[in-house]
Amino acid sequence: MVHGTIVIFPKKEYLVIEKLMSNIGHVMSKDQLFETVWGYNNESSLSTVTEHIKKIRAKLARYDSDFTYIQTKYGLGYTWEPNYEK
Repeated sequence: MVHGTIVIFPKKEYLVIEKLMSNIGHVMSKDQLFETVWGYNNESSLSTVTEHIKKIRAKLARYDSDFTYIQTKYGLGYTWEPNYEK
């Protein structure tokens, strides 16, 4: 829910959010996210993680233009930081 609006995500996007939120403040590598959400035996590539992060950010930005909770830690991965300020 963002500012009182329920935001619906496809299953894979939801699983990415769930993994990040269950590890608040900890960096999750693309490999970790990929393994958790898509599994080892998937033919997709790590770029799938990047694309899903982009979609999640865009969707949440529609309801909160200041949304910055998903942070990219270059060379490391992503982290969910609910108190992040630009």
